[in-house]
Amino acid sequence: MTRTRCLTAAMLEVGMRHEACLSFSREEVDRYCALVGDHNAIHRDLDAARVRFPDARDIIVPGGLVQTRISALFGTEFPGDGTLGLTFSPERLRRPLYPGDELVVTLEVARMIRGGIVEMQIGITDPEGNRISEATAKVVPPDAAYRAWWEATIGG
Repeated sequence: MTRTRCLTAAMLEVGMRHEACLSFSREEVDRYCALVGDHNAIHRDLDAARVRFPDARDIIVPGGLVQTRISALFGTEFPGDGTLGLTFSPERLRRPLYPGDELVVTLEVARMIRGGIVEMQIGITDPEGNRISEATAKVVPPDAAYRAWWEATIGG
């Protein structure tokens, strides 16, 4: 089982950051497209990708897959297990992403909102620091009762 974190809203502060590296394989693209019913040819056929993006070197990774993997970071790494996602507002990707491309995703606590809601600023860059996209998200970290359960059963 993958090791998770479990931070409550009380444990978070504005400015706290978490960084993760992501990449996507062709198999992940195929599984994602099959799961969500995305039959767009640019995600499975290099010729189609090159019609849309003439310099494409491979099929295009779906933006939804990128968003889904970032959302998974909220529920596993930061704030962690028990986190509920409320909103995810991405900016358009500045360039196509291909299987094997590495992304650096930075999650930063932007503000604390009433009711335990946390607004996160998301930065997406390549490993050299070139901006690929940004997003904002609102999440609800786990409460103290969930954290106690997590410590006793998973995080202990």
